[in-house]
Amino acid sequence: MATRKDPEKTVDVPPTGSRNPDPITDAPGSHPVETGVGAALGGIATGAAIGSVAGPVGTAVGAALGAIAGGYAGKGVGELIDPTTEDNWLRESFPSRSYASKGETYDTYKPAYDYAGEHETRYAGKPYHEVESDLQQGWDKTKHAADLTWDKAKHAVKDVFDYRTAHRYAGEAYDQHGGKPFAEVENDLKAGWNNTKHAAATTWDKARDSIRDAYDKTIQLRAERLKVDKRPVDAGEVSVRKEVVTENKTITVPVEREEVVIERRAGSGQVTKGGISSSGTEEIHIPVRREEIEVGKESVVTDEISVGKRKVQGTQQASGTVRKEQLKVDKQGEVEIDDQTRNSGRR
Repeated sequence: MATRKDPEKTVDVPPTGSRNPDPITDAPGSHPVETGVGAALGGIATGAAIGSVAGPVGTAVGAALGAIAGGYAGKGVGELIDPTTEDNWLRESFPSRSYASKGETYDTYKPAYDYAGEHETRYAGKPYHEVESDLQQGWDKTKHAADLTWDKAKHAVKDVFDYRTAHRYAGEAYDQHGGKPFAEVENDLKAGWNNTKHAAATTWDKARDSIRDAYDKTIQLRAERLKVDKRPVDAGEVSVRKEVVTENKTITVPVEREEVVIERRAGSGQVTKGGISSSGTEEIHIPVRREEIEVGKESVVTDEISVGKRKVQGTQQASGTVRKEQLKVDKQGEVEIDDQTRNSGRR
């Protein structure tokens, strides 16, 4: 697999990052912090040695020129530590840090992060545990010590040291392995890390994610999404009771009555004895009945009412404004870009 070439680049993802211009050529991509490391590691020593041929003055001049050359030697490593990326990592990881107490924010520890970044460069990549005593003495002399004691600040300082150590290791490992994917060389990277002087203070499990991100030179694109929570609220109240109402009711009831029925038939013509007396009468009394209605009232059950509640599913619409990050690549010169989407192997 061909070794990856890193073209001059600018990075513009929300929030817009710095071009980190080169202090001499103004070309994008240089990182002054890490250029200083390159100078400290190789430039000064090499330049001073060459300049010594001309005596003490030559030593001083050679050291200055060597610092510039050494800065470019360290630039490849410096590309791994973008100040903007480092700051984003510190901000995003802060809520999960064990030293972050309730009510404290990233800004609480910002002085410690800045202090660590400055001094980590001066110590040219030495492990935190080797310089902790000096770091403490320096911190106690700063104006921030009154508000943030060393016992609290040291954890934030170590975070920066560990982050940069992991990124430098990843940059060196990338060149050694010819740009092979992280997943293919992870075991070798782990073995290599465990042989470094940093492994005693930061285990592979703790350093792995930072090393992987730097090795892959990953930029994470993020997008906001709406998060909708539900809570019960009082929608109203239903009261169920009985009331007595009065109404006029008319009903039809069948009734019976008796009628007297008189039937007339023709006589037989038979002669009867005796005559017809003028005073004699003959009467038949027939009682006649009829039904009358009597109105009374009685209570009967007409309905049974059962009262309860049930849940009914419905939908409501929630809307809001969300943001997302998009990758923007600026090309300078004759640069070819193979933009591929692949599984990053993250777990």
